[in-house]
Amino acid sequence: MKTPAQLEASIDRFRQRFWLRSGKGRPPIGVADSATFMPIAYLKKPFPRERVEPADVTHELVRTDYEHAAPRRRVFSDDEMPFCTPWRAIPWLEASCGCPVLYAEGSLRPDHIAPSMQSILDAKLPAAPAWIERMHDLTRQQVASLSGAGAEDCLVSPSILRGSSDILAAMRGQTEFFLDLMDTPDLVARAAAKVNDLMVRVVQEHFDLVPARHSGFVHSYGYWAPRPTVVLQQDAMGMCPPEMYRDIFQPLDSLAVRALGQAVFFHMHTTGYAHHEHVMDIPGLAGVELSIESTGPSLLELVPTLRKILERTRLILFAEHFFDELPEMMRQIPHDGLFLIIPDTHIRDEEAFGHFLKAIGY
Repeated sequence: MKTPAQLEASIDRFRQRFWLRSGKGRPPIGVADSATFMPIAYLKKPFPRERVEPADVTHELVRTDYEHAAPRRRVFSDDEMPFCTPWRAIPWLEASCGCPVLYAEGSLRPDHIAPSMQSILDAKLPAAPAWIERMHDLTRQQVASLSGAGAEDCLVSPSILRGSSDILAAMRGQTEFFLDLMDTPDLVARAAAKVNDLMVRVVQEHFDLVPARHSGFVHSYGYWAPRPTVVLQQDAMGMCPPEMYRDIFQPLDSLAVRALGQAVFFHMHTTGYAHHEHVMDIPGLAGVELSIESTGPSLLELVPTLRKILERTRLILFAEHFFDELPEMMRQIPHDGLFLIIPDTHIRDEEAFGHFLKAIGY
């Protein structure tokens, strides 16, 4: 997929321009397979039932990220790090907390199961530990494959592990969760702490299984890190006043960062990022990942926010929309500490990648 020279050039770019925020030349730019963020496309065949069980998630059912992306890749001089991870279509933590995993054409979703917030406090978590065991089994298989005759350029990433607000919303149902936030915020805070502890433990267990490779680690957002790395998220908070995030969930994310180290990022969407300043107040946070949505502000409208973020921390910018504004945006923001992700629907081959680099001044 990538030659050793290409891989080393990308790692050096991440090390110097992204992590150390120094050096010269362009920032790291990844051209991502458009299916990377829709991993239901990795199914080898339609799933035959409505409900998915841990034993169903096998290599016979689903391709790895690497198997899916490698034959489709047309850009090789970019900086997206090849990776594989336990199938990211599975809501692993929600399932481990007891949510049934339901299959429908084009998606998987957790079904809510908690009649009250108090019932979550009373429950033993994980309620369905077989899901965590299955995820770790898949991780072990991928690590073993890469240490044998596997792809030399591939690394193993954590799967998607959502934050405490998202897991509580899955367990209760979104409407009930938002009512709980208004009616019993103290119970929500206690239940969120319980779920947060589970998330931290599962991430730590992942890195007990995954050794460093190519002098570091990767994440499914396609970046290289010199130490174990993960991306936190609290998407449900995008629909709430930022003070709710600050008062209930920011302290828990701070505890997670303290436990998981200095390479922890935080994911947000531009349709709900009002809490971003409270996110940047998390001590030791490595940076922010911001996904650009078609129904949110445009890239040029976001320039003041992007500048503010880059003045304080690192920024992973997933520019799925407003691609035509990217060159002008890049002229108006700092490049130190920036990693830019662009879907291959916008940059289809090496020639197009070269044209894009010239358009942004490199």
